[in-house]
Amino acid sequence: MVNELIFTDQDLITAMKNGNQKAFEELYERYWPEVYSMIYRRVRDKEVTKDIVQDIFINLWRYRDRIIAERSLAPWLNVAARKQAISWYRKQLSTKQREALYQDGEVLVPSSSTELEAKELQNLLDREIERMPVNMKQSFQLSRYENKSIREIASELSLSEQTVRNNISIALERLRSQTRKFYAEPANLAGVLVILFTKI
Repeated sequence: MVNELIFTDQDLITAMKNGNQKAFEELYERYWPEVYSMIYRRVRDKEVTKDIVQDIFINLWRYRDRIIAERSLAPWLNVAARKQAISWYRKQLSTKQREALYQDGEVLVPSSSTELEAKELQNLLDREIERMPVNMKQSFQLSRYENKSIREIASELSLSEQTVRNNISIALERLRSQTRKFYAEPANLAGVLVILFTKI
């Protein structure tokens, strides 16, 4: 096994890209618990979590030559975990929608595609995030996309912890406002919102 006290993430990523399986195994052992925790807090199902984590690391090895990561693999894994969780939610919604087509022996036609709605909503929210003031956008992204604590964000952005809390709170309210405009009924919210709005 590659000694993690000697090799940094950057060393291991470089070795993995060159086909070093031991480097990949070390990265797997180093990050598996963290990735498992990130996914489980989103899907709340142990077996589903294990499957998703396995898929993430399979893709890490399969597409290792395309991985863009410098000093740490954590940001790449955070993005991968978020995308996989969103994909899982969309599949769940699509399954429920198909089941809803057949009720009491009748075929029901849905008003729109849940998956398409999820994509449209995600694009809408992404645009709203880009319109936010720089500190607000960075506070939100570091919290939701990189899973950093309030203290870590405050230190990284040279802001007070209360300012970071306020930034995240206002950012969430702006996104909720856009969501309310997008959907006529809150009950129709796509599962992707759970990932965006739930503090993890």
